[in-house]
Amino acid sequence: MNAVDRQHAVSPDLHSDDHGELRAPRFDGPLSDSELDELINLLIETIRAGAKVAAVFACRASCQNKRGMYLDIQADASKAIQTLSRLLKARGVEPSDATNGFFDRAMELPERADRIAFFLRGQSWLLATLREALPHLQDAEISTAFTDCIEQVERNRERAQSYMNGL
Repeated sequence: MNAVDRQHAVSPDLHSDDHGELRAPRFDGPLSDSELDELINLLIETIRAGAKVAAVFACRASCQNKRGMYLDIQADASKAIQTLSRLLKARGVEPSDATNGFFDRAMELPERADRIAFFLRGQSWLLATLREALPHLQDAEISTAFTDCIEQVERNRERAQSYMNGL
């Protein structure tokens, strides 16, 4: 992480550019324990927001196929949250239960397509962050968890993108 990211790794506003677009943090070496803990908590918060968005969309879905897609996304996100939370607890850190406002911002968007586009941007940020962090991890178990999260995020982005293409 650069110096600013090291001081405020969990602040969602630091991961946006001047236009409000999400940007992945940059890492410049192995992550310290506190940096890793903050990053994992940020990932948990972001994944939780995506899971909550998927749950709302599942409830509002007009057909069974869409509902099933959203429930699959939510199930993947729940698994990732459980894994990352377990890793944090093993490190002696209590996992965050926040969503950093990502869920609220998604729900404030007026059109369903806008919400899905926002969800896709969040998934892209999550994927970029996981990929950026992966080479800087020292722990094999955490690296495996990040790799699994990458696969889940890619799968969920594809699901949401295919739905978006059908609108």
